[in-house]
Amino acid sequence: MTKTLSLVLAAACSAPAFSQVVVSPEALRAGAALNVAQAAPAAPYRRRPASFHAMELPVPCNNLPVVSIRNGTIYKDGQELGSWAQSWKASCDGTVAWTDSRGTLYKEREELGRAQRYEMSLVTGDVLWTDSYGDLHRNKTELGRAQRWVMASHTGDVAWLNSYGSLYKNDRELGRANQFLIANWTGTVAWTDSYGRLHREDVELGQSSRWQLSERTGDVAWQDSYGRLYKNSKQVTDRFSQWTLREDGRLIWTDNSGYTHSE
Repeated sequence: MTKTLSLVLAAACSAPAFSQVVVSPEALRAGAALNVAQAAPAAPYRRRPASFHAMELPVPCNNLPVVSIRNGTIYKDGQELGSWAQSWKASCDGTVAWTDSRGTLYKEREELGRAQRYEMSLVTGDVLWTDSYGDLHRNKTELGRAQRWVMASHTGDVAWLNSYGSLYKNDRELGRANQFLIANWTGTVAWTDSYGRLHREDVELGQSSRWQLSERTGDVAWQDSYGRLYKNSKQVTDRFSQWTLREDGRLIWTDNSGYTHSE
């Protein structure tokens, strides 16, 4: 999740081999130890530090707090938040969400409710959570009964489906969806309906056979069944052999003669 939502590329290290550790935002914010990548047995004296993917932490993230649990008591930057703590997540705005042994969810010292699952925006500190009935909440606001939901890590927006197949962005209904994606950096939702028509938020783009959503800009690149390539609502070309959408929203394609272009 290049950071388009449809591609994940893994780069292989050249010899001598290293087991490089990539730390997820969840592991970092949950206080996991940062392991150092160890060199291959043939060269045990060489080491590499753990690396962070560019998408994992925004820049700057100066207010990410130091959180710890000791004997069930949770502390944020040395200050006690509560007791019987079981898990926690932290945001770059300095906010901490945590659960106690009864499953009660808190945002700092404020009780939100009994949570089955919760996520926290990496940037805004918004907390998305579901209760035992499957109802989805954003902080203290109940959104509805959710069958599936995904939160944009940088904006705190949530895209979710109810049991009838209706797609929502936060509390706003977008339509009946077959599949959907949300861009982490912008909160833009792209989705297809049961007829294969592609939508970007409230705008219908057209009948799509393939599409990608840019993680950082929320742009959508797509092609129709007639071999035409589009970026959002604009037709780019009808003479191409392959294409991809970069995470910065740049559409790159190769024409039928082998030349590379961008939009």
